[in-house]
Amino acid sequence: MFATTFETVMAVCMIVMAVALLIGLGAVIFTRDELSRAVMADFVFYAMIAIFLVWTLVRETMIGYDVAILAAVICGVIPTISMARIISRGRR
Repeated sequence: MFATTFETVMAVCMIVMAVALLIGLGAVIFTRDELSRAVMADFVFYAMIAIFLVWTLVRETMIGYDVAILAAVICGVIPTISMARIISRGRR
């Protein structure tokens, strides 16, 4: 089975996103600032979702769009709440 041009381009995109994800994980490990860690943790989450969504373009899945909708809801709410808690240092 030969890969189509589209599958090859998507594979290259996933590789680039995986490299960016690994760089983000390195930044989470080596940074000392809590706010920077929160931002990089969100970046890692976004990169994982993006890799999954690109993967669903190439492979047929039943749950691909459900994950995309849940990730969109979570990506909008959770980072905002966590960032506010980190900036205020847990005070309400």
